[in-house]
Amino acid sequence: MTLPLWLRGLRQRAHAKDAALHFPVRKTARIAILEAQFRLTTEMRAFSLDDMPWMRAWQPEGLVLPLELALMLADQKHRGLFDLPSLSKAMVVLTSIDDSPLADHHRDLLWHAFRVPIFEQLRALDGHVLAMECEVHDGLHVCSNEAWGIDGKLVVDPCACGLETPRLRSRGPLCSHAVAG
Repeated sequence: MTLPLWLRGLRQRAHAKDAALHFPVRKTARIAILEAQFRLTTEMRAFSLDDMPWMRAWQPEGLVLPLELALMLADQKHRGLFDLPSLSKAMVVLTSIDDSPLADHHRDLLWHAFRVPIFEQLRALDGHVLAMECEVHDGLHVCSNEAWGIDGKLVVDPCACGLETPRLRSRGPLCSHAVAG
């Protein structure tokens, strides 16, 4: 019998990337992470697409997954091929410096499919978070020096969420002169 990815992840936690997940909703009991590596806590489980029955049985309230996978699941949900009734808190959509940011039409599609708040987190190629969206949805808070090399509109005024970190309101690709994190 093959163990589900989340169970294998518990055994291999010491070998996983040391990237911490910044989940924007505080009171989430169960968070499913699909096709991404993060340092797991007791309320998190990692799953692959092959583990979908295990994930549904675990009944996550929050979901973390790459943008392409989120869009695929939204399409399947609209066609009646996928459902996750336990999803009730939020979805964190992972984007990367080498792909497109979360666009407004993506956000609308995901909202109509899942009816939960959608948050973007921008990751470096090695998986660590460069910038993350808060509940105000007014840009991505910079949380790594590498984000300074990203081409985009940087806002330095305090956010309504209370954080005073600079925010990226729009972005382009990572510049070659980016500072290492």
